[in-house]
Amino acid sequence: METTNPTSPWLITPRPDADARLRLFCIPYAGGGASMYRSWAHRLPAGVEVNAVQLPGREERFREEPVRSLDDVVAGLGAVLAGHTDRPYALFGHSMGSLLAFETARWLRAEGHPAPEFVIVSGRGAAQIPPPWPAIHHLPEEEFVQRVMEMHGTPAWVFEDQQLRAMVVRTLRADLTVVDTYRYRAAAPLSCPLTAFTSPGDALAPVEHVRAWAEQTTADFRYHEIEGGHFFLRDNAESFLSMLNSELRTRLSS
Repeated sequence: METTNPTSPWLITPRPDADARLRLFCIPYAGGGASMYRSWAHRLPAGVEVNAVQLPGREERFREEPVRSLDDVVAGLGAVLAGHTDRPYALFGHSMGSLLAFETARWLRAEGHPAPEFVIVSGRGAAQIPPPWPAIHHLPEEEFVQRVMEMHGTPAWVFEDQQLRAMVVRTLRADLTVVDTYRYRAAAPLSCPLTAFTSPGDALAPVEHVRAWAEQTTADFRYHEIEGGHFFLRDNAESFLSMLNSELRTRLSS
């Protein structure tokens, strides 16, 4: 039975597993919520417990104010994950979620907590490389919506209902403020393995930028390409999950 952490709304565990070999914490892209990872609980290798991260301001937490600073998001998420590092764990994030996964791993290290077994970043260039797009979080609403639609992450019908539009714009603007105002701070590379996924031709995550994640680990770095555009984990889900399963089995057996 799906559970929400009784002491924190940050985590949803679709299929709790007291004997899990690995806790996989999955962080969404800008505007996304924990629901995007619920099906993974039944589609990843046995022994992997999926824990979907629910950020403030969306889905079950829509009444909360979304956070607009990456440091604030990381501090909040890190404090929650610190209570779950008693078992081997890993972090996964897509697009904005990649930055959050990476910076949360660094936050946990700085606070003296056990390191993740590995980190998986997806659809995002390396943290040390400025993104290849201009900031949009500050744009007037009509222009902001148009730019968001050009990213193909939010269907047009979402913006046709005024009440739904207001909720979505609020969350997306906050998340894109997190992304647009992020400034990389140099620190020692992670000591855990790191895997990166991207899609060829994704203008938001150029191949050379994604390969540069290799600089952020002193351990093994693995890199995969998959068709499907920036949102390949959604638009080419079967192929992506097959590749992710293979990657998880490799990491778990190493």
